[in-house]
Amino acid sequence: MIKRLRISVLTFAALAVALPGKAQFSGQVSEYDFLPQRVYANPALRPSGKLNIGFPGLSNIHLEHHNNWFRPSRILQSDANGNATLDAVQILAGIDKAATTSAGFGMEILHVGLRMKKHYVHVRVAERSQFEISLPRDIFVLGVYGNVGHNEFDNNTADFGGLNINGIHFREYAAGYNYQWNDQLSLGLTAKYLYGMERVFTRESSLQLRTDPNTYALETSGAFLVNTAGIYGTFTDDEDGIHNDVSKYLFGLNNHGMAFDFGGVYEPIKKLKIQVSAHDLGFIRWRSDVATYGTTDASFAFNGIDLTDFIFQTGNEYDEALDAEVQQLLDDLENAYNFERTTESFRTGLNGFFRYGASYELYRNESFRGSVWTNLHHGVGQSLIPTRFALGYNQTLWRVLQGGVHYSKQSGSQGFLGAGLSVQAGFFQLYCMVENLRFLQLTQINLIDSDDNDKRTELIYPSNASDIRLQFGMNFVFGRKTTQESRPMIR
Repeated sequence: MIKRLRISVLTFAALAVALPGKAQFSGQVSEYDFLPQRVYANPALRPSGKLNIGFPGLSNIHLEHHNNWFRPSRILQSDANGNATLDAVQILAGIDKAATTSAGFGMEILHVGLRMKKHYVHVRVAERSQFEISLPRDIFVLGVYGNVGHNEFDNNTADFGGLNINGIHFREYAAGYNYQWNDQLSLGLTAKYLYGMERVFTRESSLQLRTDPNTYALETSGAFLVNTAGIYGTFTDDEDGIHNDVSKYLFGLNNHGMAFDFGGVYEPIKKLKIQVSAHDLGFIRWRSDVATYGTTDASFAFNGIDLTDFIFQTGNEYDEALDAEVQQLLDDLENAYNFERTTESFRTGLNGFFRYGASYELYRNESFRGSVWTNLHHGVGQSLIPTRFALGYNQTLWRVLQGGVHYSKQSGSQGFLGAGLSVQAGFFQLYCMVENLRFLQLTQINLIDSDDNDKRTELIYPSNASDIRLQFGMNFVFGRKTTQESRPMIR
């Protein structure tokens, strides 16, 4: 038995925000009726196979990375020697209200589905994690220009109210059912039990920093509260930490929740299908390894350090006097903010979203089938899911290939071309879907040590990471319908 588990998926996700990587599934997956995973797009959809079994651990791997401000080709300026430096002006030009970086990871551990005439049932188990950090623009302005001078804050006050961190790691156990009500309507429901493993969540953020225009004294105000679960024990030597026992961490935590997906598919006229669905409507109650930090009153005044008390001292006496002043300042901050751990349980929701879709079949024969489709989805409540729109075309070739291309656009970023492909070799199925075909366009960044020019660190990063979503997997599919029978609505 391993006694120390110091690496968690959420910790990995927190580090992965600087790598190409809210785990939400591709909008195009609904248009691939070869795939058992189309139930993720709408629980009222069903695949063409009668018995669908996902390859354990590899039936669906989902990666996401989003960054609305870091563009290497734009913010790095090279000199004549090829050395690049950050262009602060370009960084600020690319930030509207906040600089947001996020990553998501999903892995389907188990998936089994069975069609029985008008009924389709499926069960699945998946590991999911999401992480996002948002830094308000004023933090960057303060770092570039300082609190006075070139930039003037409104009322000489820098607003840090958009400072947020939001991360979650949980496992979901889901059971879904859909029923073909009649020739035009099918309905579906998926119920989920959620097992929480890590959570970090900014409950309140309204910090401000004001600079006196005459004396330059600093004054903070506002509030900042962060709820965490499963984090405290990772970074401390607490013998009761949840990561000390692998079996307890994987199966014995007291973080439980539930969620639901609802959906419907309606065919008002022949060949036209309309979809409506709601996803991840639920919550988790966090009770294990809980730690809440912050203050509801961040009022603190800093009038500077009076150097006249020790400016003429030398050697160790000067160092000790300065250290004492700094330590006193830190003690004053600690007493004012009172950042002590509290352990009350708390409840948080998931990144729920609504999805609306439509598709129209352009033509069909024994060998080929083509359709156009569109969908729109947006977050619910405090969800991190942005508004996204997609428009695409899908083609089926015999009973072997399904492929498609599409254009997608999400709020706060430019649009991209994406594509997907599903290959059926007997009962064996492979598929891959990409939301941004430019995700392999990378920039190599060499970090040079200022003290040792021969010491370099190479960093590879996407040239544009505003919307990177990739999913792939493999399944075993048995008893697929013929092409003519694979229509969702019975004629």
